[in-house]
Amino acid sequence: MITQILQFMLKQSRALYFLIVLITIAGFLAFQSLPSDVYPELAFPRIAVIGTVGDIAPDRVLLTVTRPLEEAASQAYRVKWIRSKTIRGASELSIEFQPSTDMNFAWQQVQARIAEIRANLPPSASLIVEPVTPAIFPVLNYNITSDTVPESELYNTVRYEIEPRLLQVPGVARAITQAGKIPEVAVQVDPDKLAAYKISIVDVAAALTRTNQIEVLGRVDDRYKQNLIVGPGESVRPEQLYDLVVARSGSEPIYLKDIAKITNSFRDPLSVISADGKEGIVVNIFRQPSSNVVAVSDGVAAEMERIKTTLPAGVKISKAYDQSRLVRQALDSILKEIAIGIIFIIAILFAFLRSWKSTLVAALTIPLCAAAAFATMALLHQSLNLMSLGGLAIALGLVIDDAIVIVENIHRQLQKGLTSSQAVIAAVNELAGPVTSSTATTLVVFLPLGFISGVAGQFFTALTITLASAVAFSLFLALFVVPIFCAHVMKQEAHAARKDEGSSKQKAAWYRRTLRTSLRHPVVAALSAILILFASCSLFGRIGTDFLPEMDEGSYVLDYLMPAGTSLPQTDQICQQIEKILSETPEVMAWTRRTGAELGLFATQPNTGDILVVLRPHDQRKRSTSEVMDEQRSKIAERIPQVETEFHPILADQLNDLAGAGNPVEIRVFGEDRAAIRSVAETIEAKLKNVHGLVDLALTSQDSAPQFDIKVDPLRAGRLLLTPLDVTDQVKAAFLGQVATQMRQGDKFVDVRVRLPDKIRFNPSMIGQLQILGKNGAILPLDAIATISQINAEIEILREHQQRYVSVEASIEGRDLGSTIQEVRTVLKPIALPPGVSVTIGGIYLSQQESFQQLLLVLFLATALVYLMMIIQFRSFLQPLSILLVLPLGMLGVELALIGTGTPLNVSSFMGLILLVGLVVKNGIILLEYANRLQEKGLSRDDALVEAGIIRLRPILMTTLCTLLALTPLWLGHGAGSELHRPLAITVIGGLSLSTLFTLVFVPLLSRVMMRRKITSHPAKHSSATSNDYDPEEDHQRAQ
Repeated sequence: MITQILQFMLKQSRALYFLIVLITIAGFLAFQSLPSDVYPELAFPRIAVIGTVGDIAPDRVLLTVTRPLEEAASQAYRVKWIRSKTIRGASELSIEFQPSTDMNFAWQQVQARIAEIRANLPPSASLIVEPVTPAIFPVLNYNITSDTVPESELYNTVRYEIEPRLLQVPGVARAITQAGKIPEVAVQVDPDKLAAYKISIVDVAAALTRTNQIEVLGRVDDRYKQNLIVGPGESVRPEQLYDLVVARSGSEPIYLKDIAKITNSFRDPLSVISADGKEGIVVNIFRQPSSNVVAVSDGVAAEMERIKTTLPAGVKISKAYDQSRLVRQALDSILKEIAIGIIFIIAILFAFLRSWKSTLVAALTIPLCAAAAFATMALLHQSLNLMSLGGLAIALGLVIDDAIVIVENIHRQLQKGLTSSQAVIAAVNELAGPVTSSTATTLVVFLPLGFISGVAGQFFTALTITLASAVAFSLFLALFVVPIFCAHVMKQEAHAARKDEGSSKQKAAWYRRTLRTSLRHPVVAALSAILILFASCSLFGRIGTDFLPEMDEGSYVLDYLMPAGTSLPQTDQICQQIEKILSETPEVMAWTRRTGAELGLFATQPNTGDILVVLRPHDQRKRSTSEVMDEQRSKIAERIPQVETEFHPILADQLNDLAGAGNPVEIRVFGEDRAAIRSVAETIEAKLKNVHGLVDLALTSQDSAPQFDIKVDPLRAGRLLLTPLDVTDQVKAAFLGQVATQMRQGDKFVDVRVRLPDKIRFNPSMIGQLQILGKNGAILPLDAIATISQINAEIEILREHQQRYVSVEASIEGRDLGSTIQEVRTVLKPIALPPGVSVTIGGIYLSQQESFQQLLLVLFLATALVYLMMIIQFRSFLQPLSILLVLPLGMLGVELALIGTGTPLNVSSFMGLILLVGLVVKNGIILLEYANRLQEKGLSRDDALVEAGIIRLRPILMTTLCTLLALTPLWLGHGAGSELHRPLAITVIGGLSLSTLFTLVFVPLLSRVMMRRKITSHPAKHSSATSNDYDPEEDHQRAQ
């Protein structure tokens, strides 16, 4: 069958060349059209629910909002866990579903369940129900400041002019403006005049609501046209509100100007936004799913340049964070590594083949396989990212393997005097079976990867698609394209092939002697194998373990937490000290601070926030992101000890938040007794301070904060004909204010808030003196009808599965995750737990354990599938075992490589182990298949094994060296994103190096032991097209 196909293709070579050109063009066009990103498009089985309900105490929010939402969400199908955070006036739920859940259906379910209980929630509650995707984090943000433009005008310019224009850029999903000062109109009511006129502040707000609005009052026809009758009218300038009638004193109207002062003001600040140390405005830009982050960044940058020409003088716009910068750097770095790998491969090919024609024919498979991989990526809607291009870089040394074996065998056939066409057909007939089988063993190791869930599974799915498509296409090229090329370009190389063959045999004399010695002394070889296994077992415990490699992103997030109850102005003042430290760091290029707000979809308090720090490009700084973070961590701890900080590379922080993993170390203390679980958590925190490598250690659940507690006496309130709710409504309107209406200014609305003057509502001593107006006209101070006390109240409640917990979290520096957790377990063991209190370990460690369990299953299944493929190839149970038993011996190379480079066993290096299963057996298949052929032609078992080793030595060394050198740039690369692939490259390089040596020595020996069937030696008749160059007399003489 193969012969007929090759003969047909030799006749139709022009059509084949045209097909190759088409594939190349398709690959090029696909490459141009693929979107670019740092990571593959990730999906997470999580839904977030954010509920806000005004300034209500956390315990009240828990009862009225959080618990009903938890109970409703728990009824959704395939829910894995529900975590909640309840703070003052807000509730945040994180709902995790089982892997492979249809998240669109889950989203609809959660929305439906919440809709069922919506009527039971407070009327003022507002809800956001969103799937947790990378789209909740911005890919760009711009800092906007001005020394000359008023703050209200600057906000309006950004919010209503810049933001809508950015939304028009292709690929932009949202543009959100964050500002600390948001304009509003303040109606500051004089409390003494309210008392004199016997009007409550609630009455003033209601009057404004009734009069400042437009309603349709009727319709009338006039001159054949219908006219609407509208009224009573709305104000467009603050001073127009002065003439509104808010009440009557007898027959005299009381105007708003009689009791209040109206000014342009700002909302009570709930957050502070700082741009490079100066208060300003930040525009966060979010991209659409599957859009090209580089194209989005370029489009936004171009639009921003056009916007700058229309802005008032003095407005400064600067780009702070740009995810596309890392994308460009990372893709540029890995493309350079691919180019270096190709150069290494060509050099190795020429060193062995000694022919530029043969070298170029074999090397031609690389761009063709890359084109096929890009076309496959486009068909499967993949993107150009670190993982997909990493798969292509790894594939470099693999796609060339089959072509090398075929080209080398054509060389051998040419030295026998065959024509180029005969040599091509003979070489492919001889190797079609083993080459197909060896390639299949590489591909089948990827089949079980579907068992890996979470971030790790999605990461390596992208890598696998590129790698598998390139390797699969390389088999087609090796069997049907490379031979045709060889038939046309290697016509005059028979003489060179004969000289090269003789030289190769002379150089391989050392291997012949080694192999014969091992076959004659199997006990020595067996003892050597046992010693290797023993060394491997003893070294395994010295390898650290981790989850995903940490990448030098050039940007990070500094999360900070002040003591519980710290006011927003005080938090802002302390944060300015942190910003001073940032300004002293030469590597820092820009930063954006959020106080009382965070990056992403979270409920936040005024004593916490984050700073997004952007460093200079890699080539403009001497220190890594990790080194910069370490220095700043130490300075903050020294200068501002009251601040708790956490440092995270920004994309790693986003991935952890999306996956619900949190920090590397997270210890949760569960129980219903708040004091008991906090006491245990504080004990754990104190003990963990002595664990080497733990940094950013903190309790995530904040302690109590001071608050004024007002308890209205119903009896006393009743004397004013008021209910307790009527009283608290007046208090709330006085101190927080009440948005009574909105004022139209151009094409936007501004809130109009009625409240007391700041000097009264921000004065704690005035709380009890607040005048409460009864419905009977009587006025009493608040402290006459209510008890006012200052207490410490809980400000944050964390729950999982509707059970309270307090969490102790920490990051790790200078140590692997596995050994750190072991020490943490040792520290936790002697701690006595009160009744009803339990402790669990979670965080990234839990994700690591889940991934490792899945990867172990994948490793087992990959090995089983490879064994199955070899059983099919050899039609034997025992002979494939001789190849498979080399795998544990090759582990020594993996361990030496990981320990020597200080690389932990993480998801990336584990993936290298799985890939090794398919790579290691390839050489053994090629070797033993040829030995079986020689036995069938009449050679003894030992002679067949020795001669097969000699003949296959050169292609085995060529393919191995090509793979190793193709991976070397991934190992030694120091560009952006290189950290992701380095553990995989180190694992494969170490494992493949030693396993190749062990394959050449131990596989023939093991095969000799396991091959029980003896084939009678007799001369075999075979055609010149399939003959081999074995000479028994020559072999006998060399053995002597």
